[in-house]
Amino acid sequence: MASPMRQAIARHMTFSKQNIPHYYLTMTAEMGAAMEARTAWNAAHPEEARVSVNDLIVKAAVLALEKHPRFNAFYQEDDVRPQAHINIGIAIALPDGLIAPAILDCGGLAIDEIGRRSRDLAARAKQKTLKADEYTAATFTITNLGMYNVDSFAAIIVPPQVGILAVGSVRETPTVTDGQVVIARQLSLTLSGDHRATDGAEGATFLGEIISCLRNPENLFA
Repeated sequence: MASPMRQAIARHMTFSKQNIPHYYLTMTAEMGAAMEARTAWNAAHPEEARVSVNDLIVKAAVLALEKHPRFNAFYQEDDVRPQAHINIGIAIALPDGLIAPAILDCGGLAIDEIGRRSRDLAARAKQKTLKADEYTAATFTITNLGMYNVDSFAAIIVPPQVGILAVGSVRETPTVTDGQVVIARQLSLTLSGDHRATDGAEGATFLGEIISCLRNPENLFA
């Protein structure tokens, strides 16, 4: 018999797919500059201040959500309700199932602080010492399967949130630039959006903002 956590996940995901009209958008991010900036940052800082690829994604999403607040919202009682704080849910796989606790109040956080909070969140999730609001307060969720060698995937929205970002692996891919074939480090990002709250054009603009932040990473490390 499935564990209580697995049963709860099944109920919530079934509810989401049956009641939320999902749309899906996939874009490719050029990660060369971001990866080089990350390498330089980590070389210049102590271990506790180092950042992961996922931290880059979280910071880019926060900056994009600040410009596109309709994605930092709940859909409740037939209305879109923008949330005052940006709380990023981070999908964490546990033996009993998947949870997505939140890094609370991410707006304005430096990327190294995002990294510290993300590591702390993951550690306490495994120890089962998360606080109640960390389980329930997420306003937007990021799920990353890049470490499992997944190219791309589409995720199910966690209600009452109106969007979730699925992150694949960074790949070295042949691309054509100025008529020349070069090897680029690329990352596939897929946004699942709630069509009751936003439409495809809004989703494309929001996802494009995340891509832009990753392509030009100066603001990620500001």
